[in-house]
Amino acid sequence: RLAVQCKQCGIRFADSTSGKKDMQDHLDMHFRQNCKANQNIRRGHSRSWFIGVEDWTHDIYTDVKGKSAEGHRPFKNAKAAAEFEKRDADLRALFIVVPPGDEAKPISCPICKETIKSEFLEDDEDWVWKNAILKDDK
Repeated sequence: RLAVQCKQCGIRFADSTSGKKDMQDHLDMHFRQNCKANQNIRRGHSRSWFIGVEDWTHDIYTDVKGKSAEGHRPFKNAKAAAEFEKRDADLRALFIVVPPGDEAKPISCPICKETIKSEFLEDDEDWVWKNAILKDDK
């Protein structure tokens, strides 16, 4: 039963000694984040200050010395790691053939605004945008 709840973000922990220790570590993480935000209050926020999706979903925190939480393994077994690597390689292998005349034109992703560079594939003898997909004709 997850009876102990963080009042800042709502994540729950078990009502046991290990759960209370995890809750304390979690509250320490909030404290460090708040201190960092208060120190840089007059500066703009950088994306690196925000927690990543993977860390958010797995509740990864960093201890005071800057080392990751003990025992953190993003993939519990080799099969999951292999599946992730295969999926990542498949995504990176995707490309779109550049329309004629647009080889030198700078283009950015309409979603993430990342600049997409044209590359020439020797095998296909075509200009392509690598690591890209076509979504709604964009």
